[in-house]
Amino acid sequence: MEVFCIGTARIRHSQTGEIYEIGSDDLDWDMVGGDEQSMGPEFRYEASVEHADLGTLTWSLWEYPVGIQNARETDVGQHELLHDFDYGLEHGPPEPDEWLDSAPPYDPFWVFLESYRGTIGLLASQGAEDGRFLVNRLVFSHQVTALETYLGDTLINEVFSDAKVLERLLDGDRDLSKEKFTLPEIAKDPGLINRKVREYLKSILYHNLQKVDVLYHLALGVRILDLAKNKSALLDAVRLRHDCVHRNGRDKEGRELDVFTKGFVQDTANTIKELVEKIEEAIRAR
Repeated sequence: MEVFCIGTARIRHSQTGEIYEIGSDDLDWDMVGGDEQSMGPEFRYEASVEHADLGTLTWSLWEYPVGIQNARETDVGQHELLHDFDYGLEHGPPEPDEWLDSAPPYDPFWVFLESYRGTIGLLASQGAEDGRFLVNRLVFSHQVTALETYLGDTLINEVFSDAKVLERLLDGDRDLSKEKFTLPEIAKDPGLINRKVREYLKSILYHNLQKVDVLYHLALGVRILDLAKNKSALLDAVRLRHDCVHRNGRDKEGRELDVFTKGFVQDTANTIKELVEKIEEAIRAR
């Protein structure tokens, strides 16, 4: 887990009124503690600055459950925070070799369904009607992540199990078609083309559904967004998931989102499940 911190904080002195700027490069983040909670450990990350005129300034993040940012706090003492950094938790990319060597599961559809059943069971037993409740947001975010995982694993499996699918992708995708290899390069590394395609497919952000829609169309002749029963709700879910993961359930203006009721989360999960089922049917019917 890594901390991202972008931009400049602007702070007004409580007595002089002078405005100071703190750059994100001035902050060094450290894990400063953790407590055991019901769903595992809660970790705290902190960065502080000793400013000559403003005194001690502190930025804190809490991670709980593991992988989820559940709170953040900026402490500037008696001074006024005019503008804060954009900061939060994000997953660092895996090591290149580990990422490239990892293979998708044999049946991503089965994995998705197991995830759906587990998280919906959690929503039923541990969720709440309050649209701000943490468990509701966790289940919601996980459903969108499960969709992304299914889309990526399924596409990779199909591309490397059918030479014609791979050929269509190479011919149709602009980025891949620009790749140039010499005969000596291919002779030295017979797996060069497959490796480059795998690298490319694993670099895709599968929450970019418009991009994924194009890839599925090129490779498999399937328009995933045309299969969505409610495309706008699906795209909204991706946007809201970003707010959950990177802004702790708040929008760009810092307003707490309260839409994650049990009913909303269940409806979103069902919408995603219906889409995955239709994609699976379309692929099998090719």
